[in-house]
Amino acid sequence: MKKSALLAFGLMAANASAAMILGFGVEADYLAPAASGNFTYKGSTTAFDGATESAYQIGAYLEHPIPLVPNLRLDYTSDMTFSGMGNDVSLKQLDVTPYYEILDNVVDIDIGVTAKTINGKTKGSTEQTFNVVIPMGYVGAAIMVPGTGFNVEGSVKYIGFNGDSLTDARIKAGLKIAAGLQVNAGYRYEAMKVSDHFDIKADATFKGPFVGLGYTF
Repeated sequence: MKKSALLAFGLMAANASAAMILGFGVEADYLAPAASGNFTYKGSTTAFDGATESAYQIGAYLEHPIPLVPNLRLDYTSDMTFSGMGNDVSLKQLDVTPYYEILDNVVDIDIGVTAKTINGKTKGSTEQTFNVVIPMGYVGAAIMVPGTGFNVEGSVKYIGFNGDSLTDARIKAGLKIAAGLQVNAGYRYEAMKVSDHFDIKADATFKGPFVGLGYTF
């Protein structure tokens, strides 16, 4: 009897410990971005008209207790097609971000690096596709209001060199509505300034609001 009780207690303690040190979450958002500025690929230029388009973004993260091994976050953005003078430009993104959690309390702070893959297409008199991978720095932060289920989160991915830069920034507010489930609303801002790399020249911004759901396991 005592052995059974000790075994049950040990299993409960192990499960509780795992819950405290392992973290996994997913989120899915509807995104409504608009593009401004211009984008050129291999001489085909588009001057964006500022119209709002629609897309979706999906994110997932895994946090674990293994020392020195980074946590992992994945972010996917579906095809965003922007029209303008000259051509249509479609962009699809996949971000892979290993990161370390340097503060985990009421305030969370993460730092890491991102490999951003951009699959793009320009369509006008001719159709051209491109695929580039860009390394970026990553910083994320979150503030939880104890006892309310309300939190504010933000992240910035950035690289800059010799006057060229790429920025991908997000801020959102979340409210827990059930165990593990929360509703989110936020804003995403991307800026691309490229003089001539990967046959791309650009001075453009892509920005807009998003709404969605998140679940933490």
